[in-house]
Amino acid sequence: MLEVEHISKRYHYQKVLKDISLQFPDAGIVAIVGPSGCGKSTLLHILGGIDHDFQGDLLWNHRSVKHHLTHYRRHHVSFIFQQFHLIMWLSLKQNVSLPRFFHKQEKVSLKLEMDELKHQSLSSLSMGQRQRLAYLRSHYHYSDILLCDEPTGSLDPQYAKAVMELLKEESLHRLVILVSHDEKLVREYSDEIYMMQDGKIINHEILTTQQRIEYLTHDDKKYYWSHMRLAFASLWSHKGRSFQLIMGLLLSLLCIVTALTLTRHLETQFHQYIYSLVPASGISFQSRYQQSLSIDFLDQLQQQPGILKSEMFLDDYECLGIGFNSDHYEQAQTLFIGDDTSPYTYLSLQYGQYPQAKNEILLSLSTAQHLLGKQDVSSLVGQEVYAWYQHEWEVKSICYKIVGITSQSTTLDTLYQMNHASIELLKDVYYYDISQVTSHLGILYVHPDYQREDVIQQLQQKYPDYEFMEIGKSTTQNVSEVLQQANIILALFSLLAILAALFLIGEVMFLNVIQKKKDLAIMKCFGASSLNIMKVVFCESLQILLTAQGLCLILYYQIIQMINHFIQGFFEGQVFFIGMDWKIVMTVFMLCTLLVFISQCPPLLYILKMNTVAALKE
Repeated sequence: MLEVEHISKRYHYQKVLKDISLQFPDAGIVAIVGPSGCGKSTLLHILGGIDHDFQGDLLWNHRSVKHHLTHYRRHHVSFIFQQFHLIMWLSLKQNVSLPRFFHKQEKVSLKLEMDELKHQSLSSLSMGQRQRLAYLRSHYHYSDILLCDEPTGSLDPQYAKAVMELLKEESLHRLVILVSHDEKLVREYSDEIYMMQDGKIINHEILTTQQRIEYLTHDDKKYYWSHMRLAFASLWSHKGRSFQLIMGLLLSLLCIVTALTLTRHLETQFHQYIYSLVPASGISFQSRYQQSLSIDFLDQLQQQPGILKSEMFLDDYECLGIGFNSDHYEQAQTLFIGDDTSPYTYLSLQYGQYPQAKNEILLSLSTAQHLLGKQDVSSLVGQEVYAWYQHEWEVKSICYKIVGITSQSTTLDTLYQMNHASIELLKDVYYYDISQVTSHLGILYVHPDYQREDVIQQLQQKYPDYEFMEIGKSTTQNVSEVLQQANIILALFSLLAILAALFLIGEVMFLNVIQKKKDLAIMKCFGASSLNIMKVVFCESLQILLTAQGLCLILYYQIIQMINHFIQGFFEGQVFFIGMDWKIVMTVFMLCTLLVFISQCPPLLYILKMNTVAALKE
């Protein structure tokens, strides 16, 4: 049973309802009539639970529902509005079945067929056709109370009578409360009539006795995908705007994941290359005060416990390239040459043997492939090649014999020589006094029976003016610091781009909520709670996010493949390979998802504070 006790309502300084107390039957048609502006629609809004700003109490089955209006409206009330309140961005079928988006219920057998209209757009429908749609929609929502605001106002007499016949049939198992100006129809079909004037009930008339028919309950399972369907319909109704939002977020995500992947992979590849050139037993050393290293000091270090051998990088000394001709070398085949005199124990031979004399060299596999292309590189073993060196701006060539080829591929073309071979070359080729040789960086190799960390500690104590560290560590640390700074800068700019995109999404969603607040209020009238509305709005942003992330993954994969293809073509073979970094992708995507939640706060707060009655009147 529906009851109102001492209901009053003010609009600003005007009192539109004045201490109204009513009791409605469980079933039957109850009509509320009166002149325009007397408060009929306002009373109907209160009875429907969509207006909560009133004095007095609203009771259902003798229990107050004033503080539980959302639950009361969702489970006990359905509407037929005077202004139809159709949602234009939904299809005809979606408008009719709107209540089922929030409650999955059995299909009902509709007496007013709309098959002839199913291929028409909403904008092309007549007033009468829209009124029929409004009735069909209310029929989809099984409820104890059906509220009708001028349900026959836009219908021709034939359909008006048909609607009233249906309402009469509905009233056999539920309460129908209607507001109408058609007094003839009211008296023909109503069971009770309340006359209103100036915000008061001035007359109550009982016309017939209503026979109650048992109401069939229906399943009220939650329709889990309804919010996603409504969100998709909303996005599809503004395809251009949705496309712009998706593209803005997509570009931001694609830039950050690609940039971070490249910098991180570059750092990894550099570390791998540095440690591929030197053995794990290597120790680099240099003066703390930028002093030059001498041959004598190098020999002194070699006498220390645990040191297997020592060498140093020469100043103003560079290997320019190699070739089979003594007159010139081919720059295209030797992009950059690194000459290595480290021990060979860590190198695995693919062909030949280790050098036994200073004019014998090993070639890395990649260097051999650069020289011969796709031919069998084993044919290089035993051949002579010319290496071109520059010392103090003087360029000379020297003949080497290739005695072996390693199984190692290097980023730089690499010549592996005997210990002190470079220094001996200065003496033989440039007629340079070895005692005058200086360097700013040297390398020590630790004996396998000693721990490198222990040797470094002992050397550091004995020679405090020199800095000893694991070979390649200084270089990798410097490069890592530069790359980390680059990563931070890229991440900050990318984050700003993502924040801008998400701010735009939040702003557009907020404007979208304001623009569609009447449609959202209509949803509330047909079973949607504020939480349901918030889910629909959030699902719009979620669909934009998921679409952008899905496209980002596809384009990210394609860009990585293009970069690898370019590298392979540029270096004439696969030198290194860039893979998809899923850790970076998931981190960026999770961060973006979190920011989406934050960006939805303004529109969601607006929904919580939205005045349903005011929205319906717009």
